[in-house]
Amino acid sequence: MAYLTFDDGASPYTNQILDDLDEYDAKATFFMLEPNMRKHPDAVKRIVKDGHMPAMHGVTHQVKKYYASQTSVVNEMVAGQQRIKTLTGADTSLIRTPYGSAPYMKKEYMRAVKNAGFTLWDWNVDSLDWKYRDARFVNTVKQEVTALEKKNVSPVILMHDRKETMKYLPEVLKFLKDRGYQFKTLDDTLKPIQFSKS
Repeated sequence: MAYLTFDDGASPYTNQILDDLDEYDAKATFFMLEPNMRKHPDAVKRIVKDGHMPAMHGVTHQVKKYYASQTSVVNEMVAGQQRIKTLTGADTSLIRTPYGSAPYMKKEYMRAVKNAGFTLWDWNVDSLDWKYRDARFVNTVKQEVTALEKKNVSPVILMHDRKETMKYLPEVLKFLKDRGYQFKTLDDTLKPIQFSKS
């Protein structure tokens, strides 16, 4: 089983990403930013309609603002959660904090999001699409997924909802499909990967 995740959407490229996922019968989880959901409401609606998992990535994506306090951490996720509910009617408790939970998520922050009913997810495959912004991220995925196979671990792949990722996504999907992977969304029944130990 492979778990594809896309951060920072929605975007002008979400629809093409959804088309490619559809072609490979792949479901994914979208950790979205509240202002981007407001900008691209139809993409958010389609994510839910097509059977993908909507999830929260906050509002500001700025370390100083987001991690200012446990209140800011929770409030940004609540804002995203409410936006998803308003646009789609879907309830979701899945969150991914900006830049992942380490090193910024203090123990009391981890407790606060848990107490607010959120499930925090990091990843075990960083595609590095945010760094390379070209086909090199595909090779990163291949190497990391192959390494996890040796340990019998399902990949949770970090990608971003952006033009460069969209362009090479079919290569990632083909690679995973050829290796016999099926694609599922993250959900509350799975044990989340978390860098920050609360």
